[in-house]
Amino acid sequence: MRIFSKNEEAVSPVIGVILMVAITVILAAVIAAFVFGLGGSQQAAPTASIVASNNPDTSGADMKIQHKGGDLLKGGDWKVSLVKAGDAPNYITSEKMNDFGVGNQIVTLNKTDVSPGANYINLTNSTIKFVDVDGVFVAAPAVAALASAQKYDVKLVHIPSNAMLLDQVVEVR
Repeated sequence: MRIFSKNEEAVSPVIGVILMVAITVILAAVIAAFVFGLGGSQQAAPTASIVASNNPDTSGADMKIQHKGGDLLKGGDWKVSLVKAGDAPNYITSEKMNDFGVGNQIVTLNKTDVSPGANYINLTNSTIKFVDVDGVFVAAPAVAALASAQKYDVKLVHIPSNAMLLDQVVEVR
């Protein structure tokens, strides 16, 4: 007779069934999240090479932001900030007509009378002006004049993905 024998036959199958049910429930929840889009969908950030530098085309304290290559940034989908280094960003959102593609540039000119060029944005000493292909100006918020030997923080953000495409400090000469 076995008085002190242990019956461990049922322990392993019960634990095995509980583990299989738990794994199945977790796997079903993960698959449902992907299938039904519960994980949230965010637009992918565009790939673009954008640089800010002093504007050698003028003799004043000017800057230009150039789109050197990559994806087109559709008008209304990006915003730019140009403030003194250390100041909080002050974003200006592009207009629907202001696509920013390869070869386009954002130019700051400390003049009030500027001849419009094709498809660029012109920041002047009192307002930011978006210039479309036809040279039509659309006024937007004010931007302070740039000062020589001052550092400026330049940021460009893609709004749908909230991706920072440019975050650079430039010293204007």
